Amino acid sequence: MKKMMMVAGLALAMAGCCSTCKEQACEKPACAKKACCAEKSWRELAEKPMIVSHRGSRGEYDDNAAGGFAKCLKAGVRGFETDVRMTKDDGLIIMHDANVSRTTTGTGDVHAMTFAEVTALKLKKSGENVPSLQQLADVFKGAKGIRVEWEMKENLKSLGGQARLDDYCRKLHDTVVKTMEPGTYVFISFHADTLATMRRLFPDAPLGLNVGKFATKEAIDKAVELGCCGVAPLLKGTTKEMVDYAHSKGLVVSLWMIQNEQDYALSRSLGADTNTSDYPLALLKAERAAAKK
Repeated sequence: MKKMMMVAGLALAMAGCCSTCKEQACEKPACAKKACCAEKSWRELAEKPMIVSHRGSRGEYDDNAAGGFAKCLKAGVRGFETDVRMTKDDGLIIMHDANVSRTTTGTGDVHAMTFAEVTALKLKKSGENVPSLQQLADVFKGAKGIRVEWEMKENLKSLGGQARLDDYCRKLHDTVVKTMEPGTYVFISFHADTLATMRRLFPDAPLGLNVGKFATKEAIDKAVELGCCGVAPLLKGTTKEMVDYAHSKGLVVSLWMIQNEQDYALSRSLGADTNTSDYPLALLKAERAAAKK
């Protein structure tokens, strides 16, 4: 019963009601307040860190395959992370690398290929086609009580200017918003220019700053400056002091990479809100087994 009530409350909070959080937790641009409150409400309802399927459980299935996300969702994983890139004819596809050779049967740079060319490629492990943004968003259509992190891989440099970056952000935002339930998604990036663009175009969009190292005060303050609702540093080297500092700023803290039970235990002891893993199904199995003891 307790779990059922928590899930119901989680879904309600993720719908984005600002009245559920304290005013001081939203010390970001006023335009971002609603999204940030929804994120904070979700964090406070969570009894333990959410397991996040990194690129659709790439260690257990394939790298950014639609089938991997669908399998995790069916198994009960509630968190997901994926990567969005733009082709030369302005189509949005799901892929981590700019070059297709590591994960697919093809060769070449996404930015030099058409949408049709990229989505016709087969992923090496699963044999599935490279998914489009719409195809993957459809996997989550109607799902509630989940949190999908759409990582924006593009920036001003990769797309060659502000006009194309604006187009990229608009297409990503509009596709996700029209397909998914409110409060079930967040747009994340390592690139400050991309986050700033999304914030300018869509003031209410929930944003998260990715950090390529352990958590620092500077990184946390940067996330707040950008109007983000969350920050995602590396597990290794991050301290509880910094996690607590991020929480004091009203940020959701997502740690990566959490690859085994030992990593999970450490992340939980630090007070993290989500755990990003290449092995989410194994972590979920271990979590359920521990709950039965």
